[in-house]
Amino acid sequence: MSRRWGARSIASLLLFVLASVLTPFAVVGHWGHSTVSDAEQYIATVGPLASDPAIQQAVGEEVTAALVARIDTETLVSQFLDSFVKNPQINERLASPIAAGVNSLIGTAVQKFLESSAFETVWIKTNEAAQRSAMALLEGKEAGIIQTNGDEVVLDLSTLLTAVQRELVDSGLSIAANVQIPQTGHQIVLFETPLLGQLQTIYGFTSPILEWLPLLVAALFALSIALARKRPRLVLTLGVVLAVEALLLMFAMNVSEAAVQLQLGRSGMGLALSAFWSTFFAYLLNGLQALLMLGVFASVAGWYAGSSRWALHIREEVCKGLHELGAPIPEGLNTFVRSYSLFLKWGVSIVVGLLLFTVGNMDLARTFWLGALGVLLFAGIEACNRPDRDVYVEIEPPTAELGISEFS
Repeated sequence: MSRRWGARSIASLLLFVLASVLTPFAVVGHWGHSTVSDAEQYIATVGPLASDPAIQQAVGEEVTAALVARIDTETLVSQFLDSFVKNPQINERLASPIAAGVNSLIGTAVQKFLESSAFETVWIKTNEAAQRSAMALLEGKEAGIIQTNGDEVVLDLSTLLTAVQRELVDSGLSIAANVQIPQTGHQIVLFETPLLGQLQTIYGFTSPILEWLPLLVAALFALSIALARKRPRLVLTLGVVLAVEALLLMFAMNVSEAAVQLQLGRSGMGLALSAFWSTFFAYLLNGLQALLMLGVFASVAGWYAGSSRWALHIREEVCKGLHELGAPIPEGLNTFVRSYSLFLKWGVSIVVGLLLFTVGNMDLARTFWLGALGVLLFAGIEACNRPDRDVYVEIEPPTAELGISEFS
């Protein structure tokens, strides 16, 4: 086998391909682990939505429609009027407008409740139940308010309606007590997918390592680069791969949002989707933007370290400027950095990678500042790595003079 495609090159290629395949799972899986699996983080993410006007309006319309559908207000009003007015024709004319007024009163009471702190408590309890139910669904269990109906994943609002009904009765709207809300059955379709079984299998396989999967992928990429014979080219390729994967995942998010918007729009909950989507998926979107920026950084770094004419020219000018800036640096430090510059650069890369993937959430701002820190440290190493002219002074060997004198 040729030197170009020896065992080292093949191993580098295989590691690179494996890391590239795992990258989307690492990004989405880490988001799922941090946002969905962690109950506290999930509530911290969606809890503030209780005060969002779009959420309040959508829930108010859904709850009001459900209550009005189960209260035969016109019959109740007719029975009430029969106690005072004995004329059936007058009762019939009065019942409809009075019933409409009662329905409007119910809507006003519901909206007033949604704007109170009591709704925030109901919202948080409902989302706690939804989080537990989603985790049970991923584990293959049919339990809670998120359920499956064939290929559809549905949210049962019966628990929320019951809680709202109880709060409305406590607030003085006693007519709401006449509503019989079934324990199950009031459902809206969240999304439809034939791949739920595959998602459950993937979750069961990856859940133990989701927290550390991004770090594992980063280690695979680093090992692939370390084994590569043409590292700048591989770093450039890495940047392109990361950027393309980030763009594809963001496109998939947009397509999914449009599909869910269409589905929820049929049930009257479409008004709340934009608010919920932007909040619930904010970390994932920020992580994908950070991945895109990381790809851009890697692409620029790979090109800069490459052997193209423009890269060589720019690198020469940059290094010359850095060496001039590093002129005041003591000779001892200059010699030390020149001797261990490769190890120092790898050390900077590893430390920055650990800070990026293990400390906090990977987002756009942290990626930018850590990337800037890495560039600054690399520039500092290069500034200390200026050539020591005293070491490279050309001295004519004494033997040369001896040879010349002998042949003269």
